[in-house]
Amino acid sequence: MNTRLLLLSIIALIAFTSCEEDDENLNGTGVVNFSITELVEVENATDPLVINVGIDNFNHSGGTIEVTISGADYGSDYDTSTGSATFTLDVSPQSLVSTFSIIPIDDDLIETDKVLTITLSSVTGALELGDNTTLTFTILDNDNPLIAMVGFENEADQIEENSSNPLTINIPFDQATTDGGTITVSSSGAAVYGTDYTIEGQSAGDFSITVPAGATSASFNVLPIDNADFESDKLVAFTISEVSGGLSAGVTTQTVVTILNDDSPPNPVIDFSASNTLTFNEDAGTVTLNFEVSDQTTSDATIELTTSGTADASDFNFSGSNANPYTFVIPSGSTTGSVDITMVDDAVLETDETIVLTITSVTGGLDFGVNLLSQTLTLIDNDDVAFNYVETFETATDLASIGYESFLLPAQDLPNNKKFNYNQNAGKYSDVDDVTQSSDSGLVVFYSNTQNGNGTLDNLLITPIMDVTGDVTVSIDITYSQAPQFNNAVVTFYYSETYDGSGTWNESEWIVMGSETAEGLNTNGFGTNDYKRKVMNITSNDNFYVAVRVNQTIDDTFWKTQWRLDNFKVYN
Repeated sequence: MNTRLLLLSIIALIAFTSCEEDDENLNGTGVVNFSITELVEVENATDPLVINVGIDNFNHSGGTIEVTISGADYGSDYDTSTGSATFTLDVSPQSLVSTFSIIPIDDDLIETDKVLTITLSSVTGALELGDNTTLTFTILDNDNPLIAMVGFENEADQIEENSSNPLTINIPFDQATTDGGTITVSSSGAAVYGTDYTIEGQSAGDFSITVPAGATSASFNVLPIDNADFESDKLVAFTISEVSGGLSAGVTTQTVVTILNDDSPPNPVIDFSASNTLTFNEDAGTVTLNFEVSDQTTSDATIELTTSGTADASDFNFSGSNANPYTFVIPSGSTTGSVDITMVDDAVLETDETIVLTITSVTGGLDFGVNLLSQTLTLIDNDDVAFNYVETFETATDLASIGYESFLLPAQDLPNNKKFNYNQNAGKYSDVDDVTQSSDSGLVVFYSNTQNGNGTLDNLLITPIMDVTGDVTVSIDITYSQAPQFNNAVVTFYYSETYDGSGTWNESEWIVMGSETAEGLNTNGFGTNDYKRKVMNITSNDNFYVAVRVNQTIDDTFWKTQWRLDNFKVYN
Protein backbone atom coordinates (compact mmCIF):
# COMPACT_ATOMS: atom_id res chain seq x y z
CA MET A 1 0.00 0.00 0.00
CA ASN A 2 2.85 2.43 0.87
CA THR A 3 4.82 1.37 -2.23
CA ARG A 4 1.84 2.26 -4.49
CA LEU A 5 1.45 5.69 -2.90
CA LEU A 6 5.14 6.41 -3.37
CA LEU A 7 4.97 5.44 -7.07
CA LEU A 8 2.05 7.82 -7.73
CA SER A 9 3.90 10.67 -6.02
CA ILE A 10 6.97 10.15 -8.23
CA ILE A 11 4.85 10.17 -11.43
CA ALA A 12 3.12 13.43 -10.41
CA LEU A 13 6.46 15.07 -9.66
CA ILE A 14 7.83 14.08 -13.07
CA ALA A 15 4.74 15.51 -14.83
CA PHE A 16 4.99 18.81 -12.95
CA THR A 17 8.69 19.11 -13.72
CA SER A 18 7.99 18.46 -17.44
CA CYS A 19 5.37 21.27 -17.61
CA GLU A 20 7.78 23.75 -16.09
CA GLU A 21 10.40 22.72 -18.61
CA ASP A 22 7.89 23.36 -21.61
CA ASP A 23 7.07 26.87 -20.38
CA GLU A 24 10.73 27.77 -20.31
CA ASN A 25 11.62 26.07 -23.61
CA LEU A 26 12.93 28.73 -26.03
CA ASN A 27 14.22 26.37 -28.65
CA GLY A 28 11.18 26.59 -30.90
CA THR A 29 10.42 28.77 -33.94
CA GLY A 30 7.64 31.34 -34.10
CA VAL A 31 5.74 31.61 -37.41
CA VAL A 32 4.85 35.21 -38.29
CA ASN A 33 1.55 36.12 -40.11
CA PHE A 34 -1.02 38.86 -40.48
CA SER A 35 -4.28 37.67 -38.98
CA ILE A 36 -6.31 39.54 -41.68
CA THR A 37 -5.69 40.42 -45.32
CA GLU A 38 -7.55 43.73 -45.78
CA LEU A 39 -8.28 46.97 -43.89
CA VAL A 40 -10.16 50.18 -44.89
CA GLU A 41 -10.08 53.58 -43.20
CA VAL A 42 -11.30 57.05 -44.20
CA GLU A 43 -8.78 59.81 -44.84
CA ASN A 44 -10.01 62.04 -42.00
CA ALA A 45 -9.96 59.35 -39.30
CA THR A 46 -8.98 60.86 -35.95
CA ASP A 47 -7.43 57.77 -34.29
CA PRO A 48 -4.45 55.71 -35.47
CA LEU A 49 -5.24 52.25 -36.77
CA VAL A 50 -3.34 49.56 -34.81
CA ILE A 51 -2.09 46.65 -36.94
CA ASN A 52 -1.17 43.37 -35.25
CA VAL A 53 1.41 40.87 -36.46
CA GLY A 54 0.74 37.46 -34.90
CA ILE A 55 3.27 34.78 -33.82
CA ASP A 56 1.82 31.28 -33.64
CA ASN A 57 3.54 30.07 -30.35
CA PHE A 58 5.59 31.35 -27.45
CA ASN A 59 8.40 28.72 -27.48
CA HIS A 60 10.79 31.03 -29.29
CA SER A 61 13.68 33.27 -28.29
CA GLY A 62 12.53 36.37 -30.21
CA GLY A 63 13.89 38.16 -33.25
CA THR A 64 12.94 40.96 -35.67
CA ILE A 65 10.37 41.50 -38.42
CA GLU A 66 11.08 43.74 -41.42
CA VAL A 67 7.97 45.65 -42.61
CA THR A 68 7.69 47.46 -45.95
CA ILE A 69 4.76 49.74 -46.99
CA SER A 70 4.20 50.71 -50.65
CA GLY A 71 1.46 52.21 -52.80
CA ALA A 72 1.17 55.79 -51.45
CA ASP A 73 3.37 58.65 -50.31
CA TYR A 74 4.66 58.45 -46.75
CA GLY A 75 4.30 61.80 -45.02
CA SER A 76 1.69 63.04 -47.53
CA ASP A 77 -0.90 60.27 -47.45
CA TYR A 78 -0.06 58.54 -44.16
CA ASP A 79 2.28 58.30 -41.17
CA THR A 80 3.33 55.30 -39.07
CA SER A 81 4.07 54.92 -35.38
CA THR A 82 7.60 53.89 -36.33
CA GLY A 83 8.34 57.05 -38.31
CA SER A 84 8.97 55.43 -41.69
CA ALA A 85 7.45 53.40 -44.50
CA THR A 86 10.09 50.73 -43.98
CA PHE A 87 10.90 49.66 -40.45
CA THR A 88 11.89 46.82 -38.12
CA LEU A 89 9.72 45.41 -35.35
CA ASP A 90 11.54 43.89 -32.37
CA VAL A 91 9.94 40.70 -31.08
CA SER A 92 10.66 39.73 -27.48
CA PRO A 93 11.12 36.02 -26.51
CA GLN A 94 7.81 34.21 -26.09
CA SER A 95 5.80 37.19 -27.50
CA LEU A 96 2.62 36.24 -29.39
CA VAL A 97 2.02 39.60 -31.12
CA SER A 98 3.91 42.64 -32.37
CA THR A 99 2.13 45.90 -33.31
CA PHE A 100 2.48 49.17 -35.16
CA SER A 101 0.04 51.94 -36.16
CA ILE A 102 -0.86 53.78 -39.37
CA ILE A 103 -2.33 57.29 -39.31
CA PRO A 104 -4.03 58.56 -42.56
CA ILE A 105 -3.26 62.21 -43.35
CA ASP A 106 -6.31 64.35 -44.18
CA ASP A 107 -6.03 66.93 -46.98
CA ASP A 108 -8.31 69.04 -49.21
CA LEU A 109 -7.21 67.42 -52.45
CA ILE A 110 -9.73 65.62 -54.63
CA GLU A 111 -7.97 62.39 -55.49
CA THR A 112 -8.47 58.69 -55.86
CA ASP A 113 -8.46 56.39 -52.85
CA LYS A 114 -4.95 55.35 -51.74
CA VAL A 115 -4.18 51.63 -51.51
CA LEU A 116 -1.23 50.64 -49.31
CA THR A 117 0.43 47.25 -49.55
CA ILE A 118 2.00 46.27 -46.19
CA THR A 119 4.47 43.41 -46.51
CA LEU A 120 6.32 41.34 -43.89
CA SER A 121 9.44 41.14 -46.00
CA SER A 122 11.87 39.23 -43.76
CA VAL A 123 12.50 38.00 -40.19
CA THR A 124 15.54 37.20 -38.01
CA GLY A 125 16.17 35.14 -34.89
CA ALA A 126 13.81 32.39 -33.90
CA LEU A 127 11.09 33.55 -36.32
CA GLU A 128 10.02 32.51 -39.79
CA LEU A 129 7.53 33.94 -42.29
CA GLY A 130 4.17 32.28 -42.64
CA ASP A 131 1.78 32.19 -45.61
CA ASN A 132 -0.11 35.43 -44.86
CA THR A 133 2.56 38.14 -45.05
CA THR A 134 0.71 40.82 -47.08
CA LEU A 135 -2.01 43.19 -45.87
CA THR A 136 -3.93 45.66 -48.12
CA PHE A 137 -4.85 48.94 -46.43
CA THR A 138 -7.19 51.35 -48.35
CA ILE A 139 -7.40 55.03 -47.38
CA LEU A 140 -10.72 56.49 -48.64
CA ASP A 141 -10.63 60.06 -49.98
CA ASN A 142 -13.22 62.28 -48.30
CA ASP A 143 -13.03 65.31 -50.64
CA ASN A 144 -15.87 65.65 -53.22
CA PRO A 145 -15.26 67.40 -56.56
CA LEU A 146 -17.20 70.64 -57.14
CA ILE A 147 -19.70 70.23 -60.00
CA ALA A 148 -20.54 73.66 -61.46
CA MET A 149 -24.05 74.42 -62.80
CA VAL A 150 -23.74 76.44 -66.02
CA GLY A 151 -26.33 78.62 -67.74
CA PHE A 152 -26.62 81.77 -69.82
CA GLU A 153 -26.64 85.07 -67.95
CA ASN A 154 -29.51 86.44 -70.10
CA GLU A 155 -32.38 84.78 -71.93
CA ALA A 156 -32.22 87.43 -74.68
CA ASP A 157 -29.79 90.01 -76.00
CA GLN A 158 -29.33 92.20 -79.07
CA ILE A 159 -26.69 93.94 -81.16
CA GLU A 160 -26.77 96.44 -84.02
CA GLU A 161 -25.91 94.98 -87.41
CA ASN A 162 -23.21 97.65 -87.91
CA SER A 163 -21.70 97.37 -84.43
CA SER A 164 -17.89 97.32 -84.43
CA ASN A 165 -17.79 95.83 -80.95
CA PRO A 166 -18.72 92.19 -80.36
CA LEU A 167 -21.56 91.12 -78.10
CA THR A 168 -20.21 89.04 -75.22
CA ILE A 169 -22.46 86.16 -74.19
CA ASN A 170 -21.70 85.26 -70.58
CA ILE A 171 -22.20 81.83 -69.03
CA PRO A 172 -21.71 82.19 -65.25
CA PHE A 173 -21.28 79.14 -62.98
CA ASP A 174 -22.88 78.73 -59.57
CA GLN A 175 -19.45 77.79 -58.14
CA ALA A 176 -15.93 77.05 -59.27
CA THR A 177 -15.53 73.79 -61.14
CA THR A 178 -12.93 71.42 -59.73
CA ASP A 179 -12.22 69.44 -62.86
CA GLY A 180 -13.28 71.82 -65.64
CA GLY A 181 -14.85 70.34 -68.78
CA THR A 182 -16.46 71.40 -72.04
CA ILE A 183 -19.63 73.28 -72.98
CA THR A 184 -21.14 72.43 -76.38
CA VAL A 185 -23.20 75.24 -77.93
CA SER A 186 -25.54 74.83 -80.91
CA SER A 187 -27.20 77.60 -82.92
CA SER A 188 -30.51 77.94 -84.78
CA GLY A 189 -32.73 80.66 -86.19
CA ALA A 190 -33.04 82.92 -89.24
CA ALA A 191 -29.59 84.47 -88.79
CA VAL A 192 -26.97 82.53 -90.76
CA TYR A 193 -23.40 81.98 -89.56
CA GLY A 194 -20.98 83.61 -91.98
CA THR A 195 -23.70 85.77 -93.55
CA ASP A 196 -25.26 87.57 -90.59
CA TYR A 197 -22.75 86.88 -87.80
CA THR A 198 -19.62 85.02 -86.72
CA ILE A 199 -18.30 83.72 -83.40
CA GLU A 200 -14.91 84.96 -82.35
CA GLY A 201 -12.40 82.12 -82.47
CA GLN A 202 -14.90 79.65 -83.98
CA SER A 203 -15.46 78.40 -87.52
CA ALA A 204 -19.17 77.53 -87.26
CA GLY A 205 -22.33 78.37 -85.36
CA ASP A 206 -22.07 75.07 -83.45
CA PHE A 207 -18.95 74.96 -81.27
CA SER A 208 -17.43 73.88 -77.96
CA ILE A 209 -15.90 75.93 -75.15
CA THR A 210 -13.10 74.36 -73.10
CA VAL A 211 -13.42 75.19 -69.39
CA PRO A 212 -10.28 74.93 -67.24
CA ALA A 213 -10.27 73.56 -63.69
CA GLY A 214 -11.18 76.21 -61.13
CA ALA A 215 -13.14 78.38 -63.61
CA THR A 216 -16.23 80.25 -62.43
CA SER A 217 -17.62 81.28 -65.84
CA ALA A 218 -17.28 80.97 -69.61
CA SER A 219 -18.18 83.26 -72.51
CA PHE A 220 -18.07 83.76 -76.26
CA ASN A 221 -18.29 86.79 -78.54
CA VAL A 222 -20.83 87.33 -81.32
CA LEU A 223 -19.69 89.59 -84.17
CA PRO A 224 -22.46 90.88 -86.53
CA ILE A 225 -21.81 91.16 -90.28
CA ASP A 226 -22.96 94.50 -91.72
CA ASN A 227 -24.56 94.71 -95.15
CA ALA A 228 -26.52 97.26 -97.19
CA ASP A 229 -29.69 95.19 -97.50
CA PHE A 230 -32.95 96.37 -95.97
CA GLU A 231 -34.26 93.30 -94.17
CA SER A 232 -35.98 92.22 -91.00
CA ASP A 233 -34.08 91.85 -87.77
CA LYS A 234 -32.40 88.44 -87.62
CA LEU A 235 -32.58 86.09 -84.66
CA VAL A 236 -30.10 83.43 -83.62
CA ALA A 237 -30.74 81.12 -80.66
CA PHE A 238 -27.72 79.68 -78.86
CA THR A 239 -28.41 76.54 -76.85
CA ILE A 240 -26.20 74.69 -74.38
CA SER A 241 -26.72 71.25 -75.89
CA GLU A 242 -24.17 69.27 -73.88
CA VAL A 243 -21.71 69.62 -70.98
CA SER A 244 -19.00 67.28 -69.75
CA GLY A 245 -16.43 66.89 -66.99
CA GLY A 246 -17.09 68.81 -63.79
CA LEU A 247 -20.03 70.73 -65.28
CA SER A 248 -23.79 70.34 -65.24
CA ALA A 249 -26.46 72.17 -67.28
CA GLY A 250 -28.35 74.78 -65.27
CA VAL A 251 -31.74 76.43 -65.81
CA THR A 252 -31.11 78.97 -68.58
CA THR A 253 -29.74 76.82 -71.38
CA GLN A 254 -30.81 79.07 -74.27
CA THR A 255 -30.29 82.70 -75.15
CA VAL A 256 -31.76 84.46 -78.21
CA VAL A 257 -29.71 87.20 -79.86
CA THR A 258 -31.41 89.73 -82.15
CA ILE A 259 -29.23 91.30 -84.85
CA LEU A 260 -30.90 94.66 -85.49
CA ASN A 261 -31.18 95.85 -89.12
CA ASP A 262 -29.65 99.29 -89.70
CA ASP A 263 -30.51 99.80 -93.39
CA SER A 264 -33.36 101.95 -94.73
CA PRO A 265 -35.60 100.86 -97.63
CA PRO A 266 -35.53 102.81 -100.91
CA ASN A 267 -39.35 103.10 -100.79
CA PRO A 268 -41.98 102.99 -98.07
CA VAL A 269 -42.80 99.42 -97.03
CA ILE A 270 -46.09 97.54 -96.66
CA ASP A 271 -47.19 95.05 -93.99
CA PHE A 272 -50.51 93.65 -92.84
CA SER A 273 -52.04 95.64 -90.01
CA ALA A 274 -51.56 93.91 -86.69
CA SER A 275 -55.00 95.20 -85.60
CA ASN A 276 -56.93 93.27 -88.26
CA THR A 277 -59.73 91.03 -87.06
CA LEU A 278 -58.72 87.47 -87.94
CA THR A 279 -61.74 85.33 -86.99
CA PHE A 280 -65.12 85.55 -88.72
CA ASN A 281 -68.34 83.57 -88.88
CA GLU A 282 -68.97 82.34 -92.40
CA ASP A 283 -72.06 84.60 -92.56
CA ALA A 284 -69.99 87.73 -91.84
CA GLY A 285 -70.47 89.00 -95.41
CA THR A 286 -67.81 91.43 -96.71
CA VAL A 287 -64.92 92.27 -94.38
CA THR A 288 -62.02 94.68 -94.82
CA LEU A 289 -58.35 93.84 -94.26
CA ASN A 290 -56.04 96.81 -93.75
CA PHE A 291 -52.36 97.26 -94.56
CA GLU A 292 -49.82 99.55 -92.92
CA VAL A 293 -47.60 101.71 -95.11
CA SER A 294 -44.49 103.14 -93.46
CA ASP A 295 -44.62 106.47 -95.32
CA GLN A 296 -46.62 108.23 -98.02
CA THR A 297 -46.17 106.65 -101.42
CA THR A 298 -44.78 108.76 -104.28
CA SER A 299 -45.99 106.48 -107.06
CA ASP A 300 -48.59 103.74 -107.55
CA ALA A 301 -47.73 100.36 -106.03
CA THR A 302 -49.02 96.98 -107.18
CA ILE A 303 -49.49 94.28 -104.53
CA GLU A 304 -50.04 90.57 -105.10
CA LEU A 305 -51.73 88.47 -102.40
CA THR A 306 -51.37 84.70 -102.61
CA THR A 307 -53.99 82.64 -100.78
CA SER A 308 -53.68 79.18 -99.25
CA GLY A 309 -55.20 77.27 -96.35
CA THR A 310 -58.16 74.92 -96.02
CA ALA A 311 -60.77 77.32 -97.44
CA ASP A 312 -61.27 77.48 -101.21
CA ALA A 313 -63.01 79.62 -103.80
CA SER A 314 -66.42 78.38 -102.63
CA ASP A 315 -65.80 79.90 -99.20
CA PHE A 316 -64.59 83.45 -100.01
CA ASN A 317 -63.69 85.88 -102.80
CA PHE A 318 -62.13 89.30 -103.29
CA SER A 319 -65.16 91.42 -104.18
CA GLY A 320 -66.29 88.72 -106.61
CA SER A 321 -62.82 87.73 -107.84
CA ASN A 322 -61.36 84.28 -107.20
CA ALA A 323 -57.96 85.13 -108.71
CA ASN A 324 -54.96 83.64 -106.94
CA PRO A 325 -52.76 85.58 -106.58
CA TYR A 326 -55.11 88.53 -106.25
CA THR A 327 -53.69 91.87 -107.40
CA PHE A 328 -54.64 95.30 -106.12
CA VAL A 329 -53.16 98.81 -106.40
CA ILE A 330 -52.28 101.34 -103.71
CA PRO A 331 -52.28 104.75 -105.40
CA SER A 332 -49.56 107.35 -105.14
CA GLY A 333 -49.90 109.60 -102.11
CA SER A 334 -51.37 106.84 -99.91
CA THR A 335 -50.40 106.08 -96.33
CA THR A 336 -52.65 103.03 -95.97
CA GLY A 337 -54.17 100.29 -98.08
CA SER A 338 -56.98 97.74 -97.84
CA VAL A 339 -58.79 94.90 -99.60
CA ASP A 340 -62.33 93.60 -99.19
CA ILE A 341 -63.00 89.89 -98.76
CA THR A 342 -66.50 88.42 -99.04
CA MET A 343 -67.25 85.36 -96.92
CA VAL A 344 -69.68 82.88 -98.50
CA ASP A 345 -72.35 81.48 -96.18
CA ASP A 346 -73.43 77.95 -96.98
CA ALA A 347 -75.55 75.19 -95.45
CA VAL A 348 -72.75 72.64 -95.42
CA LEU A 349 -71.79 71.15 -92.08
CA GLU A 350 -67.98 71.42 -92.03
CA THR A 351 -65.01 72.12 -89.82
CA ASP A 352 -63.73 75.66 -89.35
CA GLU A 353 -61.55 76.73 -92.30
CA THR A 354 -58.50 78.95 -92.75
CA ILE A 355 -57.49 81.52 -95.34
CA VAL A 356 -53.73 82.20 -95.34
CA LEU A 357 -52.95 85.51 -97.06
CA THR A 358 -49.33 86.28 -98.01
CA ILE A 359 -47.84 89.35 -99.69
CA THR A 360 -45.80 87.69 -102.45
CA SER A 361 -45.08 90.59 -104.80
CA VAL A 362 -44.64 94.35 -104.33
CA THR A 363 -43.76 96.64 -107.27
CA GLY A 364 -43.87 100.35 -107.94
CA GLY A 365 -43.85 102.80 -105.08
CA LEU A 366 -43.63 100.28 -102.20
CA ASP A 367 -41.26 97.59 -100.93
CA PHE A 368 -41.79 94.52 -98.79
CA GLY A 369 -42.14 95.21 -95.10
CA VAL A 370 -40.29 93.29 -92.45
CA ASN A 371 -42.91 92.88 -89.74
CA LEU A 372 -46.08 91.15 -90.97
CA LEU A 373 -46.16 89.79 -94.51
CA SER A 374 -48.70 87.03 -93.85
CA GLN A 375 -51.94 86.69 -91.90
CA THR A 376 -54.29 83.75 -91.33
CA LEU A 377 -58.05 84.24 -91.21
CA THR A 378 -60.32 81.64 -89.61
CA LEU A 379 -63.86 81.02 -90.88
CA ILE A 380 -66.19 79.65 -88.20
CA ASP A 381 -68.83 77.29 -89.55
CA ASN A 382 -72.33 78.36 -88.49
CA ASP A 383 -74.19 75.19 -89.44
CA ASP A 384 -75.37 73.31 -86.37
CA VAL A 385 -74.99 69.58 -85.96
CA ALA A 386 -78.38 67.94 -85.62
CA PHE A 387 -78.61 65.74 -82.53
CA ASN A 388 -81.34 63.12 -82.46
CA TYR A 389 -81.19 60.44 -79.74
CA VAL A 390 -84.00 57.86 -79.74
CA GLU A 391 -84.31 54.74 -77.59
CA THR A 392 -87.42 52.63 -78.23
CA PHE A 393 -86.21 49.56 -76.25
CA GLU A 394 -87.46 47.36 -79.10
CA THR A 395 -84.01 45.86 -79.81
CA ALA A 396 -82.63 45.96 -76.28
CA THR A 397 -81.96 42.83 -74.24
CA ASP A 398 -81.48 44.59 -70.89
CA LEU A 399 -80.79 48.09 -69.60
CA ALA A 400 -77.03 47.68 -69.20
CA SER A 401 -76.62 46.67 -72.84
CA ILE A 402 -77.92 50.10 -73.97
CA GLY A 403 -76.03 52.11 -71.34
CA TYR A 404 -78.84 52.71 -68.84
CA GLU A 405 -78.48 52.53 -65.05
CA SER A 406 -81.28 51.55 -62.66
CA PHE A 407 -80.66 51.54 -58.92
CA LEU A 408 -82.28 52.07 -55.53
CA LEU A 409 -81.93 55.24 -53.48
CA PRO A 410 -81.15 55.03 -49.73
CA ALA A 411 -84.76 55.60 -48.65
CA GLN A 412 -86.06 52.47 -50.40
CA ASP A 413 -86.55 49.56 -47.98
CA LEU A 414 -88.46 47.33 -50.38
CA PRO A 415 -86.80 44.48 -52.37
CA ASN A 416 -83.93 45.32 -54.73
CA ASN A 417 -85.83 44.29 -57.85
CA LYS A 418 -88.58 46.83 -57.23
CA LYS A 419 -87.27 49.44 -59.65
CA PHE A 420 -87.53 50.32 -63.34
CA ASN A 421 -86.72 47.20 -65.38
CA TYR A 422 -86.67 46.31 -69.07
CA ASN A 423 -89.91 44.56 -70.06
CA GLN A 424 -91.48 42.89 -73.08
CA ASN A 425 -95.26 42.76 -73.04
CA ALA A 426 -97.17 42.76 -76.29
CA GLY A 427 -99.20 45.94 -76.88
CA LYS A 428 -98.42 47.46 -73.46
CA TYR A 429 -96.05 50.20 -74.68
CA SER A 430 -96.34 53.20 -77.01
CA ASP A 431 -95.27 53.59 -80.64
CA VAL A 432 -92.28 55.86 -81.26
CA ASP A 433 -94.04 57.84 -83.99
CA ASP A 434 -97.59 57.88 -82.60
CA VAL A 435 -98.10 57.81 -78.87
CA THR A 436 -101.67 56.59 -79.30
CA GLN A 437 -100.47 53.41 -80.99
CA SER A 438 -98.78 50.48 -79.26
CA SER A 439 -95.43 48.66 -79.21
CA ASP A 440 -94.15 45.65 -77.30
CA SER A 441 -91.12 46.76 -75.25
CA GLY A 442 -90.34 49.42 -72.65
CA LEU A 443 -89.67 49.95 -68.96
CA VAL A 444 -91.88 49.11 -65.98
CA VAL A 445 -91.88 49.40 -62.20
CA PHE A 446 -94.60 47.65 -60.13
CA TYR A 447 -95.18 47.05 -56.43
CA SER A 448 -98.07 45.95 -54.21
CA ASN A 449 -97.98 45.54 -50.41
CA THR A 450 -99.44 42.08 -50.92
CA GLN A 451 -95.91 41.14 -52.06
CA ASN A 452 -93.66 42.32 -49.23
CA GLY A 453 -95.75 44.60 -47.04
CA ASN A 454 -95.60 48.37 -46.60
CA GLY A 455 -92.46 50.45 -47.10
CA THR A 456 -90.83 53.11 -49.25
CA LEU A 457 -90.32 52.86 -53.00
CA ASP A 458 -87.59 55.27 -54.16
CA ASN A 459 -85.46 54.37 -57.18
CA LEU A 460 -83.85 55.91 -60.19
CA LEU A 461 -83.26 55.34 -63.91
CA ILE A 462 -80.36 57.20 -65.66
CA THR A 463 -79.77 57.37 -69.42
CA PRO A 464 -76.43 57.34 -71.23
CA ILE A 465 -74.73 60.74 -71.56
CA MET A 466 -76.21 63.05 -74.20
CA ASP A 467 -73.49 64.66 -76.33
CA VAL A 468 -75.28 67.90 -77.16
CA THR A 469 -75.43 71.47 -75.85
CA GLY A 470 -77.63 74.50 -76.35
CA ASP A 471 -81.41 74.44 -76.71
CA VAL A 472 -82.49 70.81 -76.40
CA THR A 473 -85.82 68.96 -76.23
CA VAL A 474 -86.26 65.89 -74.01
CA SER A 475 -89.29 63.67 -74.69
CA ILE A 476 -90.38 60.56 -72.70
CA ASP A 477 -93.63 58.57 -73.00
CA ILE A 478 -95.21 57.82 -69.59
CA THR A 479 -98.36 56.11 -68.30
CA TYR A 480 -99.75 54.77 -65.01
CA SER A 481 -101.34 51.34 -64.71
CA GLN A 482 -102.80 51.65 -61.20
CA ALA A 483 -105.58 54.13 -60.39
CA PRO A 484 -104.85 57.31 -58.38
CA GLN A 485 -106.83 56.06 -55.35
CA PHE A 486 -104.12 53.41 -54.82
CA ASN A 487 -101.19 55.09 -56.55
CA ASN A 488 -99.88 58.45 -55.30
CA ALA A 489 -96.28 58.05 -56.56
CA VAL A 490 -94.41 61.11 -57.83
CA VAL A 491 -92.39 60.54 -61.01
CA THR A 492 -89.73 63.27 -61.42
CA PHE A 493 -87.63 64.01 -64.51
CA TYR A 494 -84.11 65.47 -64.10
CA TYR A 495 -81.00 66.32 -66.11
CA SER A 496 -77.41 66.85 -64.93
CA GLU A 497 -74.28 68.30 -66.55
CA THR A 498 -72.04 67.34 -63.59
CA TYR A 499 -73.00 63.73 -62.85
CA ASP A 500 -69.98 61.52 -63.58
CA GLY A 501 -71.67 58.20 -64.39
CA SER A 502 -70.54 56.61 -61.12
CA GLY A 503 -73.96 55.33 -60.01
CA THR A 504 -73.90 57.60 -56.94
CA TRP A 505 -76.91 59.90 -56.52
CA ASN A 506 -76.31 63.45 -55.36
CA GLU A 507 -79.55 65.35 -55.74
CA SER A 508 -77.78 68.75 -55.73
CA GLU A 509 -76.18 67.80 -59.08
CA TRP A 510 -79.56 67.36 -60.79
CA ILE A 511 -82.01 69.93 -62.21
CA VAL A 512 -85.73 69.11 -62.27
CA MET A 513 -87.32 69.26 -65.75
CA GLY A 514 -90.81 68.23 -64.66
CA SER A 515 -92.90 65.64 -62.80
CA GLU A 516 -96.06 63.58 -63.13
CA THR A 517 -98.58 61.87 -60.81
CA ALA A 518 -101.41 59.49 -61.62
CA GLU A 519 -103.89 62.05 -60.32
CA GLY A 520 -102.40 64.79 -62.48
CA LEU A 521 -102.44 62.65 -65.61
CA ASN A 522 -106.00 61.59 -64.91
CA THR A 523 -107.09 65.21 -64.45
CA ASN A 524 -105.55 66.07 -67.84
CA GLY A 525 -107.49 63.34 -69.58
CA PHE A 526 -104.98 60.49 -69.54
CA GLY A 527 -106.65 57.40 -68.18
CA THR A 528 -105.05 54.20 -66.96
CA ASN A 529 -102.56 52.91 -69.59
CA ASP A 530 -103.00 56.04 -71.74
CA TYR A 531 -99.54 57.31 -72.67
CA LYS A 532 -98.57 60.97 -72.41
CA ARG A 533 -95.61 62.14 -74.48
CA LYS A 534 -93.89 64.24 -71.84
CA VAL A 535 -91.96 67.02 -73.66
CA MET A 536 -89.45 69.17 -71.74
CA ASN A 537 -87.18 71.93 -73.10
CA ILE A 538 -83.81 72.77 -71.53
CA THR A 539 -80.72 74.82 -72.36
CA SER A 540 -77.51 72.90 -71.61
CA ASN A 541 -74.00 74.27 -71.37
CA ASP A 542 -72.38 70.86 -71.45
CA ASN A 543 -73.13 67.23 -72.21
CA PHE A 544 -75.73 65.84 -69.80
CA TYR A 545 -77.56 62.81 -68.42
CA VAL A 546 -81.35 62.37 -68.05
CA ALA A 547 -82.84 60.67 -64.97
CA VAL A 548 -86.34 59.47 -64.00
CA ARG A 549 -87.17 58.94 -60.32
CA VAL A 550 -90.24 57.21 -58.84
CA ASN A 551 -91.06 57.73 -55.16
CA GLN A 552 -94.03 56.49 -53.10
CA THR A 553 -94.69 55.54 -49.51
CA ILE A 554 -96.58 52.23 -49.62
CA ASP A 555 -99.19 51.98 -46.84
CA ASP A 556 -102.65 50.57 -46.32
CA THR A 557 -104.27 53.40 -48.33
CA PHE A 558 -101.81 53.83 -51.21
CA TRP A 559 -100.87 50.22 -51.33
CA LYS A 560 -99.76 49.66 -54.90
CA THR A 561 -98.22 51.46 -57.88
CA GLN A 562 -97.29 50.72 -61.48
CA TRP A 563 -95.64 52.94 -64.11
CA ARG A 564 -94.47 52.37 -67.67
CA LEU A 565 -91.94 54.42 -69.68
CA ASP A 566 -91.07 54.24 -73.39
CA ASN A 567 -89.45 56.12 -76.28
CA PHE A 568 -86.73 58.32 -74.75
CA LYS A 569 -85.86 61.13 -77.21
CA VAL A 570 -83.30 63.95 -76.99
CA TYR A 571 -82.91 66.31 -79.96
CA ASN A 572 -82.17 69.87 -81.03
